[in-house]
Order: sequence, then C-alpha cells, then structure tokens
Amino acid sequence: MILTTAAGLATGGRGGFVSLSTAAQVLLAALPMVAVIVLGILSYFFFLWDYKKNKLIIEKNGTPRERNFDDKLLLFGVVALFVGAGLLVFFAMYSGVNNSLLGGIIPTMTGLGIITHYILVHRLRKK
Repeated sequence: MILTTAAGLATGGRGGFVSLSTAAQVLLAALPMVAVIVLGILSYFFFLWDYKKNKLIIEKNGTPRERNFDDKLLLFGVVALFVGAGLLVFFAMYSGVNNSLLGGIIPTMTGLGIITHYILVHRLRKK
C-alpha cells in the first residue's frame, strides 16, 4: 500500500514507476544475466586457482589442507534465507499475491533446504 502510493505520487498519479527509456529497460533486463555470468566466471577462476595451488603443493611433496565447506555452506544458506525472505516481503507488499512472489520464494526455500541439509549432516556425523 505504501509503496504503490509513493510510486503513484512520483509518477503524478499514474501508478507504477516512472517510465523508463527503452535502453534503460534493456539494461535492467540484462543485469541479472550479466550478474550470473560474472559470478560463474569468478567461480571458475577461483576453482582453477585452488586446483593449481593444491597441485603445486602436491608437486612440492606437501599435503594440501583438508577442505571444510560446512561452515561456508551454512553461511550461504543463511544469506539465501534472509535475502529470499526480504524479497518475499517486498514483492508481497508491492504487488500482492501473484507470480512475482517466486522471486522471493525460490531463494527462501533454497536457504531453508541448505540449512536443513547442514543440520541433518551434522546430526549424522555426531552419532
């Protein structure tokens, strides 16, 4: 209610946001794709760097450190949960109950799934 009222005042009562130029709309539509591509490229180079580092350690007759992804996995799950919950609340307030809520439901459920996995794995390891 508050968001639609503020948007209506900003556009002179027409509702919605200020109309954007076609170029701005294209940039806004391409932004999520670019973000995913950049994240994928950065992830690739991180794993490549880690692989080469471990390979060099092994070549020097060393023992690479054991990987422990559990804490990072829990952190990722908590971040996904709270980002998803925030998006869910925002989309519910802005547009009501419709398909746009998927933008918040998907990361929320992903975060819950990761946290559940973390809890179950740690319970099985303690037994």
